[in-house]
Amino acid sequence: MKIFCGHDGGSGCGFYRMIMWGTELPRHGYDVTMADADLDKKIGYVAGIRPKDMEGHDVIVAQRFNKPGTEHLWRGARTPFNRLVYELDDDVFNITPENWAAYQLWKDPLMRDAAIHNIQVSDLVTTTTEPLAEVLREFNPNVAVIPNHIPGWVCDWQRPQGHRGPRVGWMGGGSHGADVGLIVNPVRRFLKRFPSWGLWLGGTDYRVTFKVPESRCTFHPWVHVTQDPEGFYKMPDFDIGLAPLMPTTFTRSKSAIKALEWGALGIPSIASDWPPYSDYIRHGETGFLVKRDHEWLRYLSLLASDEGLRETMGDKAREQARQYVIEEGWQLWAREYEGLFR
Repeated sequence: MKIFCGHDGGSGCGFYRMIMWGTELPRHGYDVTMADADLDKKIGYVAGIRPKDMEGHDVIVAQRFNKPGTEHLWRGARTPFNRLVYELDDDVFNITPENWAAYQLWKDPLMRDAAIHNIQVSDLVTTTTEPLAEVLREFNPNVAVIPNHIPGWVCDWQRPQGHRGPRVGWMGGGSHGADVGLIVNPVRRFLKRFPSWGLWLGGTDYRVTFKVPESRCTFHPWVHVTQDPEGFYKMPDFDIGLAPLMPTTFTRSKSAIKALEWGALGIPSIASDWPPYSDYIRHGETGFLVKRDHEWLRYLSLLASDEGLRETMGDKAREQARQYVIEEGWQLWAREYEGLFR
């Protein structure tokens, strides 16, 4: 089978949803052509992909072909012999204003119309979670849920021990300001209660938000997974991971990627009791789910005061993460693509 994979230009979403399986499938006999759509460029409709690039492929997969004008490219790719697959891993129809860059992009009705059209004319739509699949089925009934996966080596890597004191950590992008606000006060109170513990922040620098003494807070700049996968997965340097999430229609459709990545390293997570985390974390076994504000401090205190519990929960989180390694998970994508020709 020949597969054309047009990803969104090298974002983290492109890595997880396209590049990862696109790299693995050739090891199992599939002919995969990867193409960078250069969606951030202002010229052309999909600057990095031309109609002739997609010719001769059995399956053509497009991620976020959403600019006005991509409709013509997408329809033009169809032949009586191939199948079109649209990939989308965010609920772009319910983005909230705090996610400012994406909100400004997707409030354009022409952008939304282009995405809807391309979803509608596709033979299959692939996505990450069932809540997001429910949204997308409004436009196309043939939606397949394929969870995010990680490289298997991450589950076997052992973090260095004894090089620092214990830490609680958070990492993420600049659209998580409202989410971070959920844990600021609990983290401050926790650090007062446990003076030997520190705070680790990665990605976006929220040190000014937490207002934690400099001596007790470490910041690590973002390492992009597409540029340095090994550096990205080894970046988390803490013992308890915090995954707060505001309960909105948009966040309901997100994936539990933080808990998956941290769990693969043996780090237990404390997360908001809200999809996606409530669909992934096994409460009290691989992490804790927070229903009420005071429980952030409660579960932090419980894990900080019990090293054995942290290790046991981290081990179980690692075993759970092993269920989502791409060395096995590639079969989910292959099965869906093969099924288009039955």
